[in-house]
Amino acid sequence: MKRHTRIRRHAIAAVAAISALMLSGCAVGGGTSAGSADGGAKLSDKPVTISLYWWGSASRVTSTEAAVKLFEKAHPNITVKMQSTDWGSYWDKLATSVAGGQAPDVMQFDQVYVASYAQRGALADLGEYSKYLDTSYLSKNVRDTGEYNSKLYALPIGLNSIGVAINKSVFDKYGVKVPDTTSWTWDDLTAVAKKITKASDGKVLGLDPLGGDSVSLTLWARQHGNALFNQKGDVVLKPSVLTDYWEYSLDQIKSGITPSPSQLAEGSGATIDQTDLAAGKVAMAFIPSNLTAYQVAAPDEKLDMLPFPSDSNAKKGWQYLKSSMYWTLSSKSAHPAEAAELIDYLSTNSKVGSLFGAERGTPANPSFQKEITPDLAGSDKIVMNYIKQATAESGTPAPITPVGGQDADSLLSQYWQNVQFGKATPQQAAQQYIAQLKKEIAAAKS
Repeated sequence: MKRHTRIRRHAIAAVAAISALMLSGCAVGGGTSAGSADGGAKLSDKPVTISLYWWGSASRVTSTEAAVKLFEKAHPNITVKMQSTDWGSYWDKLATSVAGGQAPDVMQFDQVYVASYAQRGALADLGEYSKYLDTSYLSKNVRDTGEYNSKLYALPIGLNSIGVAINKSVFDKYGVKVPDTTSWTWDDLTAVAKKITKASDGKVLGLDPLGGDSVSLTLWARQHGNALFNQKGDVVLKPSVLTDYWEYSLDQIKSGITPSPSQLAEGSGATIDQTDLAAGKVAMAFIPSNLTAYQVAAPDEKLDMLPFPSDSNAKKGWQYLKSSMYWTLSSKSAHPAEAAELIDYLSTNSKVGSLFGAERGTPANPSFQKEITPDLAGSDKIVMNYIKQATAESGTPAPITPVGGQDADSLLSQYWQNVQFGKATPQQAAQQYIAQLKKEIAAAKS
């Protein structure tokens, strides 16, 4: 997996998949009627076959197949045809099947694709199937991460949030105290990064800086009363907010407490085991809450997860959760009631919760969290506690990436590199980034 920025890799894959969907001319009409709690759908008392499609590792295949067998046992007239693939080919195959009118009934989804498929009518509004699909167990700030245009097109499966991963072994080795994160500010982060760099005589640098991913930018913007996108899908980011975001990290680079621009560019494609954090070259790094992957890559290091810093004047409710993935239902499903029941079973059955564990991210269902917590240890337990804290502090979810906005991360990384190498000032690059992103979204709407 690439460095924090599986986000970045997602963005690159998104371009190809969404382009394929658009080129196919995929305008999909809704398959069921609206306006009722069941979408006009009813469960059949005859044998029914539905399909389920997901991406993931071998362990995900095993756990999902086991969960489906439990579902089929509980629903003897329903057969589930399963198909899985790797992330790289998933979206091209899905775009082709949707364009050909052969979409799977139930699909695992990433948030960057929801708007594109929903806008083209490929996804059903899950709110129409509340008779078969319960969502009441989700808090509003979690449930709404799957909304687009005020309709629930995607049911959150797992949760994620960016934080500061720290190598406590490095802190211990050089006698630097881990800061009190109950009042953890941006100045505190810089100060402790300087202490690490100085105490180690530069052998270990303080941190990998912010700069090239839209999730951390969104958090920064929300702290300053701003956002990247609004609910209409418009770019509302202020150039001054992006300028400050980059200037903060640029000052750290210039002070020598982070890797150099050349080192950062060289490491941008590193696998997790090759990252500066896992290799012990930096003491801190901003990562999604997949700390376990880093701990596996660095078994001799003691890693921990600290909350995203904020200043005392940060706007209340700036924190938000990102769904690691979703379940969606095809609008063209011939058996939407059965498909909705499958989603419900995979999202609420306690045995499924035990099977899935945290493999799809920290479970969105609180009862699943409770189910697996006693068996968690080490980094898995740290992440669970981190997500619980983030959930309690979260405000309104950030809007789903709009159609045409799938390049938000790759563009941000591109302009951030221009800033680092002196090709543009933060102010110039901020204006250019916002203008380019607006242009791409406008083009997608035309």
